[in-house]
Amino acid sequence: MRFVLFSLTVLMLTAGIAMAEKQDKAQVPSEGFKKERVVRMRGGKYSRMFISLVHKTKTLNLNDEQKDQVNKIGKEYAQIIVDDENQSRSSQREFMKQLQAGEFDPSQLKTLNKDIETANLKAADSFVDGLSKIKNAVGPDNFAKLVPLTRVDRNALVKLRDEKSKEHMETKEAAKQEAEATTKSE
Repeated sequence: MRFVLFSLTVLMLTAGIAMAEKQDKAQVPSEGFKKERVVRMRGGKYSRMFISLVHKTKTLNLNDEQKDQVNKIGKEYAQIIVDDENQSRSSQREFMKQLQAGEFDPSQLKTLNKDIETANLKAADSFVDGLSKIKNAVGPDNFAKLVPLTRVDRNALVKLRDEKSKEHMETKEAAKQEAEATTKSE
């Protein structure tokens, strides 16, 4: 009797959990909506750098007029740059689909490649235009404080990590030797 009651209890709990999971899944938007939103909002390197620069302007001592100008420039150019980068990404996807198809039209691939290059150039041009407008709005001295586009050499980061690791190991080993020395002297 106990076994039957235990089995029924486990079965009911399992069914309840399964129903709760189905309800949770029903509330999550469909996969198509997610993909559409990601494609629409996702940007590339220029848009990320530009948006980062716009956010960094909040650390500067700007008057209200300058802040308004930077916000307007940021909204205008960020959307243009994201659209150009998304167009490039879309053309890249189409290019890869054409290649994956067994038979492809070389002229169509060349056209897609030109579309990719054009979209990338438009994004880069919009990025530079947006930066120059922000520089004019905040002034050259404030713009120099932002330092938005420094590129850290990966090898320098690896060297720094190795140096820190080496220092840590030396400190650890020195502490270990000191502990051994105090133990021997006792």
